[in-house]
Amino acid sequence: MKKFLTVGMVAAMTAGIASAQNDVVMVGQAPASSEAEASVEAALVSSYVWRGQVLNNDMVFQPQFTIAQYGVSFNVWANYDLGENYRGIQGDFSELDLSLAYTLPLDLNDFSFDVGVISYQFPANGDLPGSSDGVNSKSTTEIFAAAHWLTFKDYVIPSATIFGDVKEANGIYMLFDVVAPYQISEYLYVEGGISTGWGNTSYNDYYWAAPSNGGNVDKGFNDYNFYGNVSYMLLDNLTATFNLTYTGTYGGAIRNAAKENYEAAEKVWAGVNFAYDF
Repeated sequence: MKKFLTVGMVAAMTAGIASAQNDVVMVGQAPASSEAEASVEAALVSSYVWRGQVLNNDMVFQPQFTIAQYGVSFNVWANYDLGENYRGIQGDFSELDLSLAYTLPLDLNDFSFDVGVISYQFPANGDLPGSSDGVNSKSTTEIFAAAHWLTFKDYVIPSATIFGDVKEANGIYMLFDVVAPYQISEYLYVEGGISTGWGNTSYNDYYWAAPSNGGNVDKGFNDYNFYGNVSYMLLDNLTATFNLTYTGTYGGAIRNAAKENYEAAEKVWAGVNFAYDF
């Protein structure tokens, strides 16, 4: 699943690299212009990591398409496993996410707010034996709300996003992020940030149940991330972005489940993303 985009360059990346902080894409900060804007992106990532879960230790390809108008954004994002993932899928699309987001037209100089919905689909799971069981085997839906504090947006942008799963997990995940953007020149942009994610009991039971914890996991913080992005404008409408991220999991039941259910409990991963704006 992708990661939610914040106001900086993270938006140039996704729940793919877009997901640099390891969480969803999402589409945030949609332009309020009456003119439709569209973009296509293609990312090659060394691993697929989502909310602390190392879903694939090998290379993945993550394309996406976004269209936005009047503050509304629609995004289609996919993950193609070039190497075998934690469920044995290789050479196939293991995930397809559809996202709809809206930037609220509130007259607040220091804050911006987004709301939306994400549908997570796992097309390749239908070909797996016993695919009706297991983590991430069924499609699910989340609604989300995000707030960005923009008072010092030239220096640092804190944000908080709450995701509510309303289909399978029936739980809540909260992402807290702080990103520091810096524009070096007209063509070169960098940013660095940290983020952490917290899940309630229902959410953690769904994603972090393991033999070692008997399938019961209390509410608490799941993952943390340190990330950096470098973006360079190759042409007027073409931008290349490089991302480097370290993702870790908190100790105890979460860390043990990361080792038992997924492919690692911590990971350094990187990716390159090319975005073309129409």
